[in-house]
Amino acid sequence: MLDQASFQNGGAICATFNDLSSNLQIETCIFVGCKALSDGGALSMFINHQAEITFNGILFRKCEAQNEGGAFWCSINNGAKLTIAGSLSFQDCKTLSDSGYGGALYAQINGENSYLIFRESVIFERCSGQTGGGMCLITQRKGNFTINGQCNFTNCSSSNKGGGIYLETNNGTINFNQTEQILIENCSCNGNGGGIYCSLSSNGQIIINNIKLMNCNSQRSGGGIYAIINEGGQIILDNTCELYQCESHGNGGGIYVQINLTEQFSFIIKDAYIHECKSITDTSLSYPESGFGGGLFIGCNGDYSPSNKLIDLRGMKIYINSADKYGQSLYIAMRQVIEFCQYGTQGEYVKGNYSDGMSNKNELLGIPMKLRSFNNFSSDQIRQQQQPLESLWRILGILKSAQVIVNVSNPNGKLIFHIEGKRMIPGYLNVKIFEFGDKTQENIDQEQKVINYQYNKNNLKSFKGTSTQSPISQKHQKADQQQVSINTTPQIKKNLHNYENEIIYPPVDGSSFPIQIDGELESEQKATFGMNDYKWLNCKIKEYGVLISNDRNIFTGKDGIDIEEDSNAAVPLEVIIEEEEEEEKRKGLPIGIIVGIAVGALAIIAVIIIIIIVTFVISKKKLKNDSQMHALGIGVCENTLETKLLQDNHSPDVINQSLDNNLINITEQQPQQRDHINILREQPYIIPSSSSIKNSSSSSSEPNFITTWKLSDFEKIKKIGKGAFGTVWKMKEIKSQRIVAIKEVDYDSDEEKQRF
Repeated sequence: MLDQASFQNGGAICATFNDLSSNLQIETCIFVGCKALSDGGALSMFINHQAEITFNGILFRKCEAQNEGGAFWCSINNGAKLTIAGSLSFQDCKTLSDSGYGGALYAQINGENSYLIFRESVIFERCSGQTGGGMCLITQRKGNFTINGQCNFTNCSSSNKGGGIYLETNNGTINFNQTEQILIENCSCNGNGGGIYCSLSSNGQIIINNIKLMNCNSQRSGGGIYAIINEGGQIILDNTCELYQCESHGNGGGIYVQINLTEQFSFIIKDAYIHECKSITDTSLSYPESGFGGGLFIGCNGDYSPSNKLIDLRGMKIYINSADKYGQSLYIAMRQVIEFCQYGTQGEYVKGNYSDGMSNKNELLGIPMKLRSFNNFSSDQIRQQQQPLESLWRILGILKSAQVIVNVSNPNGKLIFHIEGKRMIPGYLNVKIFEFGDKTQENIDQEQKVINYQYNKNNLKSFKGTSTQSPISQKHQKADQQQVSINTTPQIKKNLHNYENEIIYPPVDGSSFPIQIDGELESEQKATFGMNDYKWLNCKIKEYGVLISNDRNIFTGKDGIDIEEDSNAAVPLEVIIEEEEEEEKRKGLPIGIIVGIAVGALAIIAVIIIIIIVTFVISKKKLKNDSQMHALGIGVCENTLETKLLQDNHSPDVINQSLDNNLINITEQQPQQRDHINILREQPYIIPSSSSIKNSSSSSSEPNFITTWKLSDFEKIKKIGKGAFGTVWKMKEIKSQRIVAIKEVDYDSDEEKQRF
């Protein structure tokens, strides 16, 4: 224990480490009331090479220094490392001069691979200084500072800036990267940054994770955090950061960020909750310097390109913040604030958890000018040029047509809506359907005409097999649907709006799927959604109008016009009822059946007449041929289908001549002969035996043509000609070399063959 030690630098210990392998360990040590005339009230350390210094269980109480580091001053350089392995506590420590930095701790980390690491618990209580009431930390030339353990700053204050912590990085890294929370509570300053003051330049980076700033305040801007980003500096807030009940008497009750725009800078909120913070007007300051941005104030100098995504507030959550002037939760002074809001979808990079149509428009405000100009503007100039940010990102939809198909038997949507228009944003589109009056008699008569026309059309389709489209509203008419449309040019009066009977889809409770949209934002789009609740729709006596909105706040219709501006902006809802169409089809069915039967009967009669005529013509021609054959003296067998056979003793010439001129004539047969013919027809090829050939000449009345010969026993020589009911062939018996004539019966169909 070192009590009331005093020295120029390091009231108790002043150490310099220049050797390449220097090491120091300090464990379980208490410094009380130590003072320094310059830096480091109790302990001053200059580490110039790759030494490793470890502290464990150190307490500094009521230590003070004139300039820097009321209790502990250190400079870590050229790859050296200082590790706080165990607990480290500062109580009631301070710096005294107007230029004092770090009421308890001043640390400067310079050079690549140089580190200051808080591994375990570090506590700052009731410490004060001019800059950085608890701690002043500076990293340069790729130096690193990391907090891995618990760290608390309570009731610390500064007369200038950074009531709890002053952070400055010039091409260095400061990383609040730990699993346990960093708490900065009841810290204050007379200048900027009640909790933390950050200055970043030359690609310096500050990453803040899991930090809570509570009840911190500043007499100027940035009640919780004040940050100036220059020349590529980067700040990231992540992992459940929270600012609670912080306030400033300038701008930015929770956070104030000033960005001097360069190519590589960034300010990103990945996960931060800013609530119940406020910015309070200070009448001693100029009008623009106080009362703006209760939760967050962003001021930019220079030009910003939103496509670089260097300002990203998507992880910002805001709740119950207030500002005496404007921007309850957020105020932005940026020349390209309009482009910033319009980049992405529905202001996604600026709005955080702001809810379009639900949140107060005054939560988020902005003005399209750089910060330097804003600070010189009068109250009137600011009021005239600022506007709610929601209006900057809002895209008003353009509605062209709206249609609903009613089918109460459809399990997947008894009402199916089809919307056509432009500028409908997927995931954000809302559709309002509302009553705007009873149908007139003209509307009812028009619908009845449609029904009558459809009924007649269905009957006509049953006869023709084709469809004809209704001349009424042909654009949306379908072959299997009945169309019931309201007047195409309704006069929608505001005083007729029955807001008790309006539907907005999708519901806010998230119980339904988003509306499906096809097409690009600025091109023709089609949207579809379904409802199972159909009982609210009373299309027989009511007229309905339709509006759309991408924020559930401002609903527009034709040409993107707000209905509050033009009462005729709504688009009429066209209603198509499928069930009644099906009923009309069923009514038309008996007539269609009757017509079909009549047409079929006429066709059958026509076929019968044609068959009779053809049969008559064929019979007449056959009789003529028979007469010619008798005139030529050609013998015909009258009681068989077969041609007469040639005898073995005939000469070849006679046989050939006889076969070439042979024709068959079928005449009226006696009953027993017809039976024989039927038997023969079942055997297309009939080859008579030799005995039958001989007997045929003498006993033609009872010929015996039945034989067991097969067609394969014969060889075709040539076709003789067509005879009645078949074709006659000249053939030679393979075994005996006899020449015969054989008829092949031609059946018109398999049915005829089976019948005979």
